[in-house]
Formats: sequence, structure tokens, C-alpha cells
Amino acid sequence: MAVQIPASVIGTERLLDSVVSLGLLEKSHLGESIVYKNTEEANQYLVSSSNCSLHGYIIYCNDRIWPLFTHLEDAVQEGTNQFERAFGKKSSELSRDSCLSDKEMKLQFMNAMHSIATVTGADIAAAFDLSPFKTACDLGGCTGAMACQFTKLYPSLSVTIFDLPAVVEMRSHFCTQSEDLSRVTFAAGDFFKDDLPKADLYILARILHDLTDDKINILLSRLSQMCSPGCGLLVAEIFLDEEQRTPSRALLQALSMSDGRQRSASQYSQILKKYGFNEICVKHTGNFLDAILCVKQ
Repeated sequence: MAVQIPASVIGTERLLDSVVSLGLLEKSHLGESIVYKNTEEANQYLVSSSNCSLHGYIIYCNDRIWPLFTHLEDAVQEGTNQFERAFGKKSSELSRDSCLSDKEMKLQFMNAMHSIATVTGADIAAAFDLSPFKTACDLGGCTGAMACQFTKLYPSLSVTIFDLPAVVEMRSHFCTQSEDLSRVTFAAGDFFKDDLPKADLYILARILHDLTDDKINILLSRLSQMCSPGCGLLVAEIFLDEEQRTPSRALLQALSMSDGRQRSASQYSQILKKYGFNEICVKHTGNFLDAILCVKQ
């Protein structure tokens, strides 16, 4: 292996042993040889060919998130994001590039979102009994990976993915023969400006944490006006505990965030109530994302 990389034997051994310590490799002896192999978790989440692979998200974090942490001292001192220092562009410009510029960057961003949705979708779909809802709209649903988990669990549910035109145009890169898209449709638009598709249930997965308070107000005001009494709103995010001490992945992510913020379930609930969404239920899934279901009064 050291020759193939290429790298030194001792350096490669130290690297592999450190990965063993993380629980991602198993180490054993075969005669006089030392053998390393993937753990079950590594095969499931790190191998790019796995159906539950997080490979796309990890590559995105390596290329687009890790550079922000090289300016951590500035981020702490200034209390601002470091996109401009890391990439030479403001965060708003970089975000536009992710969806609207070159194909490679667009696909990398979508692959990251697809990875997370694939891994978390089944648990989010099963967090509550959604059988009373017959139509759903996944706002910012990207490739439709999460929507497919919803339609798989609820045979009478149809889901519309509402995302930016540039995202909808690229969705075919992520469709597989094993996915049933017969009850999943795509509509292009900007959920801050354009008319929203009508639905019994609206889904906001990994959306609110990345928005300013002003943009949250715009989006939830539009949803509140769109929803008739009895309409549901499902929010999927990482929930901080009430003392905001855990989970560490949310708190560390906050160090690199631009305009949004991480919140506890009660903080999200308070926001939703302001826009007429009540009967709030919270579910900690044990996966990367948790869920809140509320109903428009």
C-alpha cells in the first residue's frame, strides 16, 4: 500500500493505526503480515459505492468547509464567517456559485446534500405518522433523495421537490434505477420569491439553520399564508440540547456558518408558533438530523 500511494512504510502504518483508533479500520495478523480492513460502519458510510455513502458530503466539507477553519482565530475575534479570506469571495457570492456557476462545483454541492438526505431520510420520514397527508412539498429538496424515503414509507403520498432551476436541471445525475420516482415530481423556483406548490405538508430539511432572521421571517410568512388550517410543516435540523452543550457537530459547524445559527428544539418551536404553527411534536431520531412536526392553526 505504501508503494501505491506512494508514501513511507512507517508513515502509512501510523496513518492506518490512527484510523483503527477511530473505529474505521480493523487490524489483525495473518501469519507474519498485518492486515487492515474496513469496519462495517466504514463500508456503509465511507465507501463511495455504498447506498448510504457520506463520501460526497465528506469531499464537500474537505474542499468548502475545512478551509474556513484555517481562519478560526479570525472567526472568533470578529464573530463573522471567513468565506472571503478562505476563498476570495463573500459568502453570498460563494453560495450563488454553488448553485449557478460551473458544473463541477454544482455537482459537488448537490452530491453533499444527496449524501445527507440519503442517510437521514428514512428516519425523518418515520419520525411521525404522516399518513393523514396526501401531498407534500420538499422546499430545497435538491435531488429528491429524502422525498423518495417519504414515498417509500407512505404509499399514498406524492411529493413535489421545489428547488432552484439550476438544481432541478442537474437532478438526473443522481437518479438510479432502484429509486421509484413515480410519485416524486420536480418544480423549479425560488422559495423566497416564486409561487409555492400547494401541498398538505411542507418539508424544510437543513434550511432554517442557514438563514438570517430576516430570511426566516420571509419564508415562514409565505408558508403561513400558503397553509390552510390543518396543513403540516416538518422541520429537520440538528437540535442543540436546551443548555446548548451538545451535539458537538452542531456547535463546531456553527464556527464556520455564515448568516444562520444552530438552535434547540424549543427555540425552533418558539419561532414556528409566531407564524401560527402549533401542535408541535419533537423527535430526536438518533441520526444526523432530528425533526419537528407542527400544524397550521
